[in-house]
Amino acid sequence: MIFKRALRQELNFTTGVVFMVLVTLVLTNLMIRILGNAAGGSVNPKDAVVLIGLGMINYLPILLTASIFVAVLMVLTRWYKDSEMVIWQTAGMSLFRILQPILSFTIPLCLVIGALSIFVSPWANEQSATIKQRFQQRDDISMLAPGQFRESSGNNRVFFIESMSAENDMFKNIFVTDFGKERQLVAVSKQGYIENTRDGEKHLVLESGRRYEGTPGHTDFRITEFSKYTVKLEGKVIDPIVNSPKLMPIWDLIKDLNPLHLGEILWRFGLPIMAIVFVIIAIPLSYIDPRRGRYTALIMAVLIYFTYSNLLKLMQAWVSTGKIKFAIGSWLLHVTIALIGLSFIWYRQNRSITLYGRYKRWSHRNKGAQHVA
Repeated sequence: MIFKRALRQELNFTTGVVFMVLVTLVLTNLMIRILGNAAGGSVNPKDAVVLIGLGMINYLPILLTASIFVAVLMVLTRWYKDSEMVIWQTAGMSLFRILQPILSFTIPLCLVIGALSIFVSPWANEQSATIKQRFQQRDDISMLAPGQFRESSGNNRVFFIESMSAENDMFKNIFVTDFGKERQLVAVSKQGYIENTRDGEKHLVLESGRRYEGTPGHTDFRITEFSKYTVKLEGKVIDPIVNSPKLMPIWDLIKDLNPLHLGEILWRFGLPIMAIVFVIIAIPLSYIDPRRGRYTALIMAVLIYFTYSNLLKLMQAWVSTGKIKFAIGSWLLHVTIALIGLSFIWYRQNRSITLYGRYKRWSHRNKGAQHVA
């Protein structure tokens, strides 16, 4: 009981610390990327906070899986370093008995990882895709904002309005430039308004202004004064959201079990299983040899994590393309790596009996049997 309580306390604290560090790193990266997209005009700056939150939800299953792996590895490594593991093993705690409380700590977190990867992350991906598409489908009218230069959806015009009257929907001090042709057109007016035509088109009507037409760098500009000037506002047509398996709820994937959907199911259910396999690998990996560096285990953990996750992605791709059946791909990788981890636990538990010693003992037995015969 004392052992389980001490192990659980350290695992709770270390997992929380590692998780917060990973969340901070991923959150910083998301903020830089999404704010950069907002500055570049690919996403709405008003939606930046929501997109960052949805992106973090999408990363939570992966971050929790990595946190559990690193936390178990760090706790057991410290125990080996401080000789606590030797004390527990001297008291009769084998590595397989240590595995039991670690699994009891990991399984509830695996249920959380499963809920996030199976249900919550696809919802977050769908909401993020919807927000981005809604911004891309905006027309020129929705982009007009007082005091701001705004580029049209066709990327060939720039609009500026100084103010807008809420009473009569009139714009004051309007600037429009059209640089999509050989000669640049610039129109300025004191006021204007939006006009809807019978065929559904929308126009920006400028009143009492001037139009400048010419080529930048040349002096042959033509200036025209007008009482009314009409600019057609463009609407942007965007293809609908591709119904990607990443965006679909789990029940929609189950209704149509085609290879693409089976590959996505393999990935979603593979994350919680991967967390359990990681803690099995962490037990033998945490052993510290005094002649090795302290951070050798962490370096190996990083390599194992990326190798395992990439192999799971590869298995997903094979199932999605039909190269391997789902009935085989869903368990083959996990069982293989789990057996390797259990084999290393058994070897570490019996590390005093080396392979060379086993070979000598086997050869001596055979020689003794031959002499008796």
